Amino acid sequence: MSTIAVPSPVPPASDDAESIRKALQGNCCSSCMHSCCLMESGQGRPGGDPRAMILWTMDPAERDANLVHESLKKKQRDESHCISVLIEVSCAFTPDHLIDVRRMLVRLVSSYRYEGDDEFVDMDVVRLEASQLAEAIRKKKQPNGDEVIRIVTTRSKSQLRATFQRYREDHGADITEDIDSHCSGQFARMLKNAVWCLTSPEKHFAEVIKHSILGLGTYEDMLTRVIVSRAEIDMKMIREEYRVRYKTTVTRDVVGDTSFGYKGFLLALVGRED
Repeated sequence: MSTIAVPSPVPPASDDAESIRKALQGNCCSSCMHSCCLMESGQGRPGGDPRAMILWTMDPAERDANLVHESLKKKQRDESHCISVLIEVSCAFTPDHLIDVRRMLVRLVSSYRYEGDDEFVDMDVVRLEASQLAEAIRKKKQPNGDEVIRIVTTRSKSQLRATFQRYREDHGADITEDIDSHCSGQFARMLKNAVWCLTSPEKHFAEVIKHSILGLGTYEDMLTRVIVSRAEIDMKMIREEYRVRYKTTVTRDVVGDTSFGYKGFLLALVGRED
């Protein structure tokens, strides 16, 4: 669920433009509004990263294509970040959105994932593939086997949700718990992220937000990516998952780790939390 509140009736664009113009002319112009000017000049960073606002103004497909492109350029310095962005874009968004991204970033992702009808699930396939996943993960400890890759990369989201539910019923543990317990290495982490992005993206993105603010400093690229890209999709669910898992709120952690206009802009996208 989105956290973006749209006024009713929606004000004319000309009114918004005039409000921005007046704010920028005033002596008490906030650093957040000042950041708008810097989009054109590219000068300075007034108390935060104007890149968050720049990303927000983009079409969603253009934004995700830019995020993937930048992560690929940084691959040698931070391969895990690159992989995380690729998984998020290819698994946590709708097929139509992914097609738009593919058009902008040629053949980044090689297959179209059918979204699936929530009412159409092949239960025979569910039983078979839940067993195959358990065999690969629990007994062989090979999450990178051909069967695992085939199942995760070709089945619809509704089919996968049913398969992972059957896995939990038959084997007494969530598939992501078994991945943590029985497997290790980069592919295991990739598989866990893919499972979450495909079936419970709020779990993945809550974890990414927490990771971005742990320790000294803030991973602004990571924090910006999640809040800007999920504000119109499922930020309310991410906030709730974050509250339950970490016993605090996204708002509180953002306030504690960011400042000035950057903080204000992120909080506007996160939305009000009681």
